[in-house]
Amino acid sequence: MKTYEEKIVTMANSIARKFGYNTATTILFGNVKEPKIIHRTHYGYRKYTTGEYVSKAYRNHFGWENTYYQKAITTIVLPLSIINWDKI
Repeated sequence: MKTYEEKIVTMANSIARKFGYNTATTILFGNVKEPKIIHRTHYGYRKYTTGEYVSKAYRNHFGWENTYYQKAITTIVLPLSIINWDKI
């Protein structure tokens, strides 16, 4: 049986999937009417100097010197009304 915290994480991940993202990496609680995604960073290789996306052709031509891998980040806000304060 899942704990209350695990149920909140499962709910946040299902909401993130409804918006087309895989998981919610950060969960915040706020004064919103319905859950929403406030920030999204897509995954991929980026330049250290500018932070812009680097294509496979660029990496094949110039190498891997100035690149890093950015994991996908999804921040979701859940309404305060879903919290059951007795179970925390």
